[in-house]
Amino acid sequence: MVRNCLLSIGIVFFFLFARHVMGDIPVWVNFRSGALVFIGTIVGGLLAFPVHTLRGFFTSLVDSLKPKSKTVEDLIRQIIVLARLQRVAGLGEMNRKINAVPNPVLRRGFQMILDNFDPPRVEMMLGKEINLYLDQLKTQLNVINRLARLAPVFGFVGTIIGLINVLNHIGSSAQIGQGMATALLTTFYGLLFANFLFLPIAGKFAEHIRREALMLNVVFDGVMGVCDQRPPLEIAHGLRSYAEVDFSTPPPMPLRKGHRWNLWGGSAKQQEPAR
Repeated sequence: MVRNCLLSIGIVFFFLFARHVMGDIPVWVNFRSGALVFIGTIVGGLLAFPVHTLRGFFTSLVDSLKPKSKTVEDLIRQIIVLARLQRVAGLGEMNRKINAVPNPVLRRGFQMILDNFDPPRVEMMLGKEINLYLDQLKTQLNVINRLARLAPVFGFVGTIIGLINVLNHIGSSAQIGQGMATALLTTFYGLLFANFLFLPIAGKFAEHIRREALMLNVVFDGVMGVCDQRPPLEIAHGLRSYAEVDFSTPPPMPLRKGHRWNLWGGSAKQQEPAR
């Protein structure tokens, strides 16, 4: 709530300051220049990536902009509840509880435990699934970063087109000034779209990836703790460190010696200390 209020106040002050600096606002508004830059950028991005990547990007983008109702603490509590039920509940009841779990990785992990998969196989299959998912998110992040790079390029292209139009009317002094202003507006729009639209969205999407990486580390450690038949209280104690993680830092070391997923996908082997 406080963050949204500060954001709104910042936007109001920015436009008031921009109005004072730029003076006559209608001079800075040109629909054709803005459409050239924006549509050109979007089309260039669509041509650079396959359809399934773009479809997944828009789905993940909408998900990243939604307010998060589930926190790390909620996920930890859900894992501990399932770990306790796994010890005392019957197979049918556990299947019903697992099918109601919204997190697909957590659901598949506990299903493998119920199917009596050995720990190395559970670790391998969960690790592979997490790697594929985070690599997919990283590819989707490249979409918005590509758009941020393309916007200034199309702004410069629009400026060249405008300059060509000015040279075609070199005999009319009145049209030269207007044509130069229109030509330079496309560069302005390119920088505006890149820095005030696409880069902020990229930052928001990067935060979404960090949160997903943190959640997946919690799921992985929780599932492997249950798979290794650790007591639920021991699993809960180990997972509590994730609840205080700052998203700008890498996730803490997991319970299990093996893989740790960084903020951008992939896994890094933990090194044993030299003896």
